[in-house]
Amino acid sequence: MSPRSRSLVQRVRDHLGFSVVAIGVLFVLLRLVGVRSTFAGFLLSVGITLALNVGLSYWQEHRARHPRPRRESRGGGDIRFREDDREFDPRSAQDGPRRRTRDLDR
Repeated sequence: MSPRSRSLVQRVRDHLGFSVVAIGVLFVLLRLVGVRSTFAGFLLSVGITLALNVGLSYWQEHRARHPRPRRESRGGGDIRFREDDREFDPRSAQDGPRRRTRDLDR
């Protein structure tokens, strides 16, 4: 059974501290470089960061609950034993895959 989905308030509480600290550090670094910033800019930046983190949290939970169906493999594996070789005839194959004779001459 999957865990219960968290509410919006719980998600905001989870991400609020990170948003304030991360943007605070950024604004301090910008101030040291010489870029002036306002308190309104700080609040706007925290709001945007908080909205993105909460949105990504919802998206990640949705993806975890509804995974994409896996596509069939298009081949791959050991390229020395490709099935699409022109010289390979599956009707005459003996025990296991065959290598092309010109590859063995190297």
